[in-house]
Amino acid sequence: MSRLVVVSNRVADPRKTAAGGLAVALGQALERSGGLWFGWSGHITEGGTPGEGELHLQQAGAVQLATVDLSREDHDSYYLNYSNGVLWPVLHNRLDLADFDAGGFAGYQRVNRLFAQRLKALLRPDDIVWVHDYHLMPLAAELRAMGCEQRMGFFLHVPLPPPQLLAALPESDRLMRSLFAYDLVGFQSRNDVAHFSRYVGVEVGADVLGEHEFRAHGKTLRAQAFPIGIDLEEFQALTEGKEAREMHEQLKREYARRRLLVGVERLDYSKGLPQRLKAFR
Repeated sequence: MSRLVVVSNRVADPRKTAAGGLAVALGQALERSGGLWFGWSGHITEGGTPGEGELHLQQAGAVQLATVDLSREDHDSYYLNYSNGVLWPVLHNRLDLADFDAGGFAGYQRVNRLFAQRLKALLRPDDIVWVHDYHLMPLAAELRAMGCEQRMGFFLHVPLPPPQLLAALPESDRLMRSLFAYDLVGFQSRNDVAHFSRYVGVEVGADVLGEHEFRAHGKTLRAQAFPIGIDLEEFQALTEGKEAREMHEQLKREYARRRLLVGVERLDYSKGLPQRLKAFR
C-alpha cells in the first residue's frame, strides 16, 4: 500500500487538538492512514544561511513528522514578503493590499527548492505526495527537476481569482506553469476551476482535453473542485456537550448587560447549516 506524504507550510501533531482548518483536515487524514507530514518547523535560525535548514524527525503515533528550520532571510522573503504580502492578497482578489515592491519571489523559490531537497531524501518510490496551499505551489516542479517520479497532487485552500486579476501578479505565468508538474490539482469551488481553465488556456496555451484535463509542456494535468466543509453532526454534538452548556451559562452571566460584536473569519456553508446553528442560541 502506498504511503501518504503530506506537505504543508506548517506541521501539527495529529494526536493533539488543532485550531486551523488545514491542520484539522490533514491531521485526521494522516491519523487514519499513517504516513509522513513534512513542512516548516516554525523555528527561525538567526544568522542562518539562506537555502539551508536543519531537518528534524519525530514520531507522532502512526505519523512521522519531518520539519525544516528556516533562516531569517528565507522566512521573511518566502513567508512574510511573498506568501503573505503578495500571494495571499492577490488570490483573495485584493490587489490593493498586495505589496509588489516587497520582493521575496527569489526567496519563495529558494525555500521551495530547500523543501524539495530535504523531502526527496525521505521519499519512497511508491509514495503519494499531497502538497497544500499557496506557499508551496512550485514544490512539485522542484521535485520533478530532481528526478522524483512519485504521484503528486496539490490542493489550494484559498480562492483562485479571475484571469484578469491573476494576470496582475508578475509571476502568475510561472506559478501556473509549475502546477503542471502535479498529476492532480484541487480547488475549493467550480468557479476556481473555471478561472484556472480560462487562465491556462489563454496565458499558458494549454490544450483543454476535457472538462477537467489540461495539457501543456508535454504534461497532462487534472484539475477539479473538491470542496472542504465542516462535519455538521460533530459540530452540533459539540454544542450539546457538558462543557459547551457550562460555557454558555457562564457567558450569559458575564455578558448579559453588554453589547457584543462577534467577528467570524470564515465559516463553511452547507445545506441545513443555518438550522444547525440554532443550537448556539
